[in-house]
Amino acid sequence: MSDRPPSPPTPTIATHGGVGADDHDRLHLTTQQLATRLEGTLGTEFDEETLEEYLLELDRDDYVEWVSVTRTGDYVWDVTESPDRIADAVAEVVVDRFYSWLGGASNAE
Repeated sequence: MSDRPPSPPTPTIATHGGVGADDHDRLHLTTQQLATRLEGTLGTEFDEETLEEYLLELDRDDYVEWVSVTRTGDYVWDVTESPDRIADAVAEVVVDRFYSWLGGASNAE
């Protein structure tokens, strides 16, 4: 299996260095730009290669969306809905664990 993300429906080349918000207020960031923002927010360094591997997995599960590649070969990710998607997944697990802790049935049953 390749480490490359799946091809987007219509491959495009980003012209703004991979950053921008289009007409629908979408947030598009390259892996490097996302790493920089996370580092600034969380105060810790991220290895871009490792972050990209995580982003690929998140893309496979529809938490982020790979939308294009820049002219320099950097992947561009749409992270507009990522916080809500990730929060929903975490909430589902927390609720399931809470029910389990109380001795009740889980949501998976």
